[in-house]
Amino acid sequence: MSAIGFRDMAVQAQSQVDSAETIQAPSLETMLKAKYPNIHYHVFDASSSYWRTRTDYPHYLLYQDGDKARETLENWQPSGANPFYGSIDGRFTAPKEIHALGHVPPGSKAVVIHPKVQERMEQDPAYAQEIFAKIDTWFAFDAARNEAVIPGSTWDMSQAVAIGEDGNICNACSSSGGGEITYSKSGSDGEESWWDLRMARHAELMKLAVERQIQRKVLASEVAASVAAKSQLAAMLNGGNLREIFGGEIAGVPTETVL
Repeated sequence: MSAIGFRDMAVQAQSQVDSAETIQAPSLETMLKAKYPNIHYHVFDASSSYWRTRTDYPHYLLYQDGDKARETLENWQPSGANPFYGSIDGRFTAPKEIHALGHVPPGSKAVVIHPKVQERMEQDPAYAQEIFAKIDTWFAFDAARNEAVIPGSTWDMSQAVAIGEDGNICNACSSSGGGEITYSKSGSDGEESWWDLRMARHAELMKLAVERQIQRKVLASEVAASVAAKSQLAAMLNGGNLREIFGGEIAGVPTETVL
């Protein structure tokens, strides 16, 4: 066989190796699900500013699998004035879309990838790695800064992030579940007997005693968590590579401002 023939065989063999490496390279979805098993992965354009400005934007759909998020959110338009979100006379008031976030399982994660970014990642595994680093770093940074400011606030926090056409974060949000427990009165007629009141009082005293113990432990735990979060946040900020990972903007805000 001639030297040219051997060279052609070598080129063909290398091409097959390169193709195999490309096929074997994990996709962004695979990489994310390996680290965040319950993450919800969507592909559509989620760059709408309504994500950040409207209280009735249905973010809760991001934490559901299937096509409903894409079908509803990609071309979502508001109807009427922006609903009030806040407290009136000590009573929490919010649109149903905010309340729906309270039913999202604690610790949920969601990502939305622009179709053009998805297409490019399928052709370029290195670009998929770059987008993975951006999303993964954002989840960690967002959790660390929230925990540093409000210790204990991130245990049930859900996070969602959207990657725009340019490959940068175009939108991001986080939310925590809420709710309270109520108790019904004993007795079919709604009245409580002396014994019921005595037992209830005893139970309340025991409950307060237990709560004090828990509060002391929780306080110590939260202080430790806050110190750890601040240390992690400082390390991330001082590492110097956040600007490189996130690019020039995060959700339309200069990265320098966010950091």
